[in-house]
Amino acid sequence: MFIAVDIGNSNITVGLKVKDKWKEYRFPTHSDQPLLLLGEKVKTIDISKIKGVGLSSVVPTVTPLVRSELELLFGLKPVVVNKLDYHLLPIKPENPDELGADLLVNSLAASQLFGNTECLIIDFGTALTYTFVDAHGAIKGVAIAPGINTAIRALSNTAAQLPEITPTLPDKILGTDTVSAIKGGTIWGFVGQVSFIIEQIKKETTPNLKIVATGGLSHVLKPLTPLFDHIDRHLTLNGIEAYFDITAKK
Repeated sequence: MFIAVDIGNSNITVGLKVKDKWKEYRFPTHSDQPLLLLGEKVKTIDISKIKGVGLSSVVPTVTPLVRSELELLFGLKPVVVNKLDYHLLPIKPENPDELGADLLVNSLAASQLFGNTECLIIDFGTALTYTFVDAHGAIKGVAIAPGINTAIRALSNTAAQLPEITPTLPDKILGTDTVSAIKGGTIWGFVGQVSFIIEQIKKETTPNLKIVATGGLSHVLKPLTPLFDHIDRHLTLNGIEAYFDITAKK
């Protein structure tokens, strides 16, 4: 049994891995006690069977609070993804000071999937990120764009009469009301963006890229599915566990 925790800009994802399957819980990142409700959800598990707790965070101000909550819940000190241990990993970030922990563990998980093969990891989260890893395991470049929900919220927040929008793909681009018009322009716009950027990155790198999609919204853009070699909603959690397995032995 393993506990993986990913602190993102919008949500904290807690993964409980039992028999190679993840059970996932999500909590708002910015709260006085972000994991307050987690104790109720995991109170029936046998803490003695947990091999460890891994923690990845892109919100440093929240990390100490979550780390202390995890120690209280499970009686274990989390292994936190940090650049001081990157030299132990089979992947090599060229600029560790600028690389988010989530992109690091995503790259680690993807490298375990594909071995010595160039790959591109597309993470559909608060930000939409594209991370290129070469055949030697070096993280050679990243592109970052606003995520789907981020773009929709930005539009809703700056236009007085626009409603909240659920990010689903409409059948047609052209809408007949405000909601369908926003979905058509925004969600189909992301389909175009992702397919275009994949092609451009292939031109900059290699046409034989393995494409991995992850993130909570990786399932929304159905027309992109044929472009992906692998879709794994839990790629980040797998990467946190891989990081733990490597660095906990130091």
